[in-house]
Amino acid sequence: MQQIYTNTFRMKMEIYVQTLLKFLLFTLFCEDGCAQVFNLSLSIEEGLPAKTIVGDIRAGLPAKSQSSGFFISESRDSDVFRDFEIDGDTGIISTAVVLDRERTNKYEFAAATLKGEVIKVIIEVKDVNDHSPVFPVKTVQLNVSELSPPGACFELEGAQDQDEGDYGIQGYRITDGDMRKLFKTEIRNSGGGMFNFDLILQARLDREITSFYSFTIEAFDGGLPPKTGQLQVHFTVLDENDNQPVFNQTEYHAVVLEKTPLMTPVCQVFATDPDLGSNGWVTYKINRRQSDPNEFFVIDSSSGIISVNKFLDYENQSFFELVVTAWDSGIQPESSSTFVSIKVLDVNDNHPNISILFLNEAGAPEVSEGARPGDYVARIAVSDPDLGDVKKIDVHLQGGDGMFSLKSTDDFLYVLCVDGPLDREIKDVYELTVTARDFGSPPLSSKTTFQVQVTDVNDNPPVFDQNIYEESIPEDVHEGTALFRVKATDSDLEGDSGIIYSIMQPEKEQLLNIDATSGLITTAAGLDHERETELRFLVVATDGGSPSLSSTATVTIHVADVNDNKPIFKQQIYNVTVKEHTAVGTCILQVTATDADDAEFGSVQYSLFDGFSRKDDHPYFHINSVTGEICVSQDIDHEAGLVTFDLSVKAEDQDGLSSQTFVHINVEDVNDNAPVFSPEKYVTSVSIHAQPGTELLSIFASDQDSGNNGKITYELLPGESASLFTVDQSTGSVLLNSSLSQLRSSSVKLSVSAQDGGGMSAVYPANITVNILQSDQPPAIFQKAQYEFSISEDAPVGSSVGLVQAVTPANSVELVSFIISSGDPQWLFSIDSKSGIITTAQPLDHESLSYVILNIQFHMGTLPIYSSAQVNISIIDVNDNPPVFQKTSERITISHNTPPGTPIFITHAHDADSGLNGRIHYMLHPESHLFSIHPRIGTLMLNGNLSGDSSQRYELNVIAEDEGHPSLSSTLHLAIEMDSLGSVEDTLTFETLVYQVEIGESAPKDTRMIQVRAHGTRSHHGGTHDKVPPIITYSLKVLSGIPPFRIHPETGWMFISQRLDYEKEPIYRFSVCARTQNSKMEATATVVVTVQDENDNAPVFSRDVYFFSLQEGPSPHGMIGRVKATDRDSHNNGVLSYILLSEGKYFRINPRTGEIINMVALDREEQAQHVLRVMATDQGRPRLNTTTTVHILVTDVNDNPPQFTHLPATKELNVQVWAGIPVNSVLITMFAKDLDAGENGTVKFTMKDNRLGHFRIDNRNGDVRVTSRFSANPQKHYTLRVVATDDGLFPLEENAVVHIQVFALDQQNGNSKDFQSLEYFTVLEDVKLGTIVGSLGISNAPDMQLRYSIVEGDGSLQFGIKSSSGELYVAKHLDYEVTQRYFLVVRAEAPPTFNVTAFVAISVVDVNDHTPWFPGNDNFVVFGVYEDVTNGTTVYVFNAHDGDGSLRNSELYYSLTYDPNPAIKGLPFHIDPHTGVVKTNGRLDREHTENIVFRVTVRDNAEEPSDRKHRSVIAQAILLDINDNSPTFVSTEMAYVPEDTEVGLLVHHVIARDEDEGSNGHVIYSVISGNEMGYFHMESTGHLYLNSSLDYESQNVHILTIQAKDSGIPSLSSTQTLTVKVLDVNDKPPVFQQHIYNTTVMENREPGEIIITVTVVDLDSETNSAVSYSLLPGPGYELFTINSHTGQISTSTRLDREVQSSFTLRVQAEDSGSPSLSSTATVLCSVLDDNDNTPEFSQPDLHIVIPENLPPGVIHILQASDIDNGLNGTIQYFIKESKFVFST
Repeated sequence: MQQIYTNTFRMKMEIYVQTLLKFLLFTLFCEDGCAQVFNLSLSIEEGLPAKTIVGDIRAGLPAKSQSSGFFISESRDSDVFRDFEIDGDTGIISTAVVLDRERTNKYEFAAATLKGEVIKVIIEVKDVNDHSPVFPVKTVQLNVSELSPPGACFELEGAQDQDEGDYGIQGYRITDGDMRKLFKTEIRNSGGGMFNFDLILQARLDREITSFYSFTIEAFDGGLPPKTGQLQVHFTVLDENDNQPVFNQTEYHAVVLEKTPLMTPVCQVFATDPDLGSNGWVTYKINRRQSDPNEFFVIDSSSGIISVNKFLDYENQSFFELVVTAWDSGIQPESSSTFVSIKVLDVNDNHPNISILFLNEAGAPEVSEGARPGDYVARIAVSDPDLGDVKKIDVHLQGGDGMFSLKSTDDFLYVLCVDGPLDREIKDVYELTVTARDFGSPPLSSKTTFQVQVTDVNDNPPVFDQNIYEESIPEDVHEGTALFRVKATDSDLEGDSGIIYSIMQPEKEQLLNIDATSGLITTAAGLDHERETELRFLVVATDGGSPSLSSTATVTIHVADVNDNKPIFKQQIYNVTVKEHTAVGTCILQVTATDADDAEFGSVQYSLFDGFSRKDDHPYFHINSVTGEICVSQDIDHEAGLVTFDLSVKAEDQDGLSSQTFVHINVEDVNDNAPVFSPEKYVTSVSIHAQPGTELLSIFASDQDSGNNGKITYELLPGESASLFTVDQSTGSVLLNSSLSQLRSSSVKLSVSAQDGGGMSAVYPANITVNILQSDQPPAIFQKAQYEFSISEDAPVGSSVGLVQAVTPANSVELVSFIISSGDPQWLFSIDSKSGIITTAQPLDHESLSYVILNIQFHMGTLPIYSSAQVNISIIDVNDNPPVFQKTSERITISHNTPPGTPIFITHAHDADSGLNGRIHYMLHPESHLFSIHPRIGTLMLNGNLSGDSSQRYELNVIAEDEGHPSLSSTLHLAIEMDSLGSVEDTLTFETLVYQVEIGESAPKDTRMIQVRAHGTRSHHGGTHDKVPPIITYSLKVLSGIPPFRIHPETGWMFISQRLDYEKEPIYRFSVCARTQNSKMEATATVVVTVQDENDNAPVFSRDVYFFSLQEGPSPHGMIGRVKATDRDSHNNGVLSYILLSEGKYFRINPRTGEIINMVALDREEQAQHVLRVMATDQGRPRLNTTTTVHILVTDVNDNPPQFTHLPATKELNVQVWAGIPVNSVLITMFAKDLDAGENGTVKFTMKDNRLGHFRIDNRNGDVRVTSRFSANPQKHYTLRVVATDDGLFPLEENAVVHIQVFALDQQNGNSKDFQSLEYFTVLEDVKLGTIVGSLGISNAPDMQLRYSIVEGDGSLQFGIKSSSGELYVAKHLDYEVTQRYFLVVRAEAPPTFNVTAFVAISVVDVNDHTPWFPGNDNFVVFGVYEDVTNGTTVYVFNAHDGDGSLRNSELYYSLTYDPNPAIKGLPFHIDPHTGVVKTNGRLDREHTENIVFRVTVRDNAEEPSDRKHRSVIAQAILLDINDNSPTFVSTEMAYVPEDTEVGLLVHHVIARDEDEGSNGHVIYSVISGNEMGYFHMESTGHLYLNSSLDYESQNVHILTIQAKDSGIPSLSSTQTLTVKVLDVNDKPPVFQQHIYNTTVMENREPGEIIITVTVVDLDSETNSAVSYSLLPGPGYELFTINSHTGQISTSTRLDREVQSSFTLRVQAEDSGSPSLSSTATVLCSVLDDNDNTPEFSQPDLHIVIPENLPPGVIHILQASDIDNGLNGTIQYFIKESKFVFST
């Protein structure tokens, strides 16, 4: 307990003391001078045992200080008290534990004395070597290329040692001594106490020697002994392709038999490469550049087996040395080579060769008969290519009768010696045989047999084997042909008696030659039987002796005839004229051809020939095959178009040789046709007030004859009133000659005759009816009948043209007005209706219309009379159109040999203007001395000689300029290229380079057009030219399409092969090619064929039927419409005139414009429809025409009031009625009809003045009835007014007055004399005569005989009465429509006392005795209706009539049925049953149904259905087109065109369909976008032409927007996007980025060193741009290779600067197009120096002797040289082991 207390107390005291000490220290440090602070530094090594004394705190106090007791600043748990024990009293510091520097290397604390002294104590723990180095890993793996150079560093992470200073890591070392030769280590301070190190390679590695190293690297510190740490290094050497393949033999040897079969193995080479993988995979090749270029052997690339590739022949080549290269498969392959020696073993396959050389000057096998035995005759050498081992040949001689022998001079050489006496007269020839035999197995032998001639002296002359030679030779043998041989013999030997043959006659030498040695007679020139039939001469044979001897023989040669002559016509072209209708069989021409051959071959037969390959069975001519007479075989009619004939006549001999001539036959017109009028009858109308000069109409007659025979003149024949008119003799226009005011007749009949130039008159004259339109009031009169004005085409709209004036009648107050009645269908002009001033209403264009003829009418108020005048307006041309070339550029090719003066091109520009504005002259810019152009024709001529000019191309600008003011021009760019194929020495040229021909489009097939001819020349060395007659063939060379022509390949005549059509193609341009038979020479010329228009197209109307509609009215309408025709022909052949063939009373036609003019007021009720026939005729010869039908529908106007059917002229009617008439009885029927149609003709009735109301009227049928009974004393007279009113918009009415008389009869009995009665009867109008109507029996009559008689009344003629019985009967046919009611007064008498008067009213009852009928003469109605009319539109009104007079029988009902039923759905029309108005029932569509046929039936309304009558009419509604369909494209949206397509050729044909008709369906095409650069030209027909050259590389796709627009008003259009893809043509060569490349390369680099990469740009595409590179041959080019794909150039071997320091390489880049294009570039390669040469002393060994005691100085000058460059070649000298006696 006490101890615990004590410890507690001590702890508290320590805390107290420490606190106090800290306070004191703080006080000491904070207050200057308050206390002293002393420093004490102590040190102790780590690792000492505990209780080791470190030091004394008191050592830190001054020596004089005696302080004791210390307070320590640290707490008890601090490192100080943990590791040390400090005695507070003594201040002794000792260790409490073993210290570790690596844990704590320094301790600091403060100790304070009681005196306030403070000691700052620092204890440093000193390091001892107690830690070993430690690597972070125990093992490291390194993979290093075996090509790593010495000095290569490999960074390794160093070891760590917790000790420091000398005890830290001092270095690294390799423990294996052998490894230290290959590697070393170098320490590297990495900072932070880390010492990494590098493993450095000291020598080259070789994987093939050692592929793996394993060694230990040791880190050591500085302790004694040092401590170490180990790192195990595994070093793997990676393979590189650093070893060439090595053959197992430096040279291989093999043998092979010469007849070894193909692919037999010969030997095998084997090479190894110690490299790994592909670096060591070896393949084999035979170096063909160094060996075996003919490839007798091949090697398997894998196995190295060499095999026979071609048959071997020991005799040709017995030894082969192959250079075989072994290549490894590394990225940069290595190679090595070896030699393979192949010896071909001989096979005994060759016979011995024997060669004989006769030992005389001539070397001939001969020997003189004076030769002695032993004399040499010949040397015989034997040889054998395959001798074998024996090396010998066995030779022996046979024959010679023992006169010759062989003598051996060595194993292979022998001599033939004379071995006996020779005598030529006994035997002059010896036959010897030499046999040579080898020793092969099996042995082969050769044998040579020869003759030895024994010669002697010349003692025998030659002797011919015949004294006379006679031969027959055909004349067609060629020059140099062997005929036969003459033979002479000489018994002497050939040496002295060689015979020479000759011909004695020198004059025959030009025909025959004889071979001087053989006697062979040959031809020296062509023979001609026709020139000489026999050749006779002497042949001399002379020997060669001295003196020579000779003899002769006679030769006769008969030249036999052959068929070598073609028949020759006397003329190449015959022209003959034959009159038409020449009698069949008449011969018109005899052609004659002669054949120079004899009769056998010279007999000629003639035939008509088509010029090519077959006989021509001509329909109109035949030829006598024997006489050559051409005769007519069929009637020829000039008017049928048979104007000319071109015949080819062939003359052929018996053997088939032939020639031809051409016969041109002109058919002469005969005046065999009289003029014919078409039509023959004309009708026209003219106002009685018309002025003289007024044109009435034009008549037309045609004559099928031509020329003057077809020229027609017109003459007005005499007749009544004919003097009032005149006719234009040439045009047929009928004019008013004088005023008609005194004419009293309503019409005039005229007759006009037509006569042709041959005097024939028309059989039937033209009959003209001129209706005179009467008018009481004269019209206003124009001051002039014709006016002439002119105006410029550029006049603005509204410009005044001129003034027309008219004079009105005196005292006239009518309003006047001017109108343009016709002549201006395009509304170009307008006229002021009041003043008569004519102005322009639209822009004018002279090129479209150069003049206008207006018909002006002058009207007065509403009067139907007018006057007219003609106004001729000329539209003056302004120069607003420049000349236009067909193309903007042209290219032609000519030869350098083209002679000056040759036309080479014809240019043509067109100017739409007229006169001087359209006259063009041509010029060249700039002017050229070589070329000139005709200023008017445009023919380009060659002026100079091109043969000496090296230019290959000429550029010319042809300017076409008009003569307007100011002038306008355009330019044609013309490129003239020289023909690269043209030869300066041999040329073939046409007579002209441009042929022009004009031909009519109606020319028949096979018509001959023009002959082209070419001529060949050959140039000699002297520069002169000769004409040569090569066989030339001609052919056509077309640019595009096939022209309708063909050419005779031999004569050059051109023929028509197809029918021409000016309207489709007016001009053809193509080339004709001439080529010699051997095809070495060729020439071209241009042929321009202009097709002349002929009148072969009749006019065509824009519609088959025209429909016009106009209202009836009191005044004429003037122009009502226009018909339009077109003619595809041009010029006069296309100028049209219009003629009205009918209806001349109401209408006329403007002959120029086709405007139809109504000149007489129309009345629908008179004629509701007019049908006109209009003819359009052209002005060609013969004239062609066509007709069309014009339907003019006159629509109704409510211009007719109702008309009562039974009303007298006074419009009053008297009716008697009995007062006792029953109520509702019909008094009278007041029926009325209206001639108008529809509602205008529907009548209603009303009654006025019926104040008493006794009467009423039915508003439909007009029946007037009694409404009440009359009174006993009625009013006797009533007057009613009946009104009939129609239902028109502005109704018209008619009034009638009915007077009614009422009779009141009194019944009186008895015999009164004034007895009266009233009887009422009815009778049907169709009763038969004699029918009893009623009886007047008197009931209160006296019983006596009465006599009845009609005493008066309006029916006394129609009725009769029987006098005895009083029966009334019908005496005359009744007609309700004439009279409805009759009134009679009948008297009955019984004289003398009885007298009765009876009043009888008889009503005629209407009977349905009239059938309804439609106006007009046809039962067929045609009308037009536009397809776009709305539903319910009135399209036609049928207005039928019925002759019945009552409503019941004349009320009409209409119905409509379809016949047949239309294909369209529904019923397109319906008809109002009451009015006959036809209306549409729905939408119409002409494109679906063009016309609708239906039947309209009208019936009346008779009471009994069986009595009803009806009538039908067929109607055809023709749907008139409205422009309601847009064009629809049917052509493809894609077009392809090669980029080298020639300008002007067709690219694409755009086609769009428009279902509308006429102009509505006529489609015009244009390009509206995408052609801003003008590459294309679109014609309105849709043909897209190339207008400018294309370039695929600039633009390969053109997107065009094509618009198809119809010609309707308004027009409709649609568009199509047309993609034109340009196809690439190889027209761009590869282009190098640089023309010259500069590069360098170090010498001694391994093969494959890349020096540079060249690149090209080829703007073509695909294969055309695929480029391959190659090096062109040149100095040193074999030292380099180039990658054909990338252009990478690298070395193929090691370079040596000292051998060659620079190279100039030519690189070619060639594309893959066809044909390919290429370009080249230059690569300048400099070889950089490598220090690969050691200095060399001029004296490698030197011995110098010097005396001793020589003072210092130069004793010798050494010279060394180094062929390296620069610093590598700079030499420094120094002395090894000099011992400081010598210096350099």
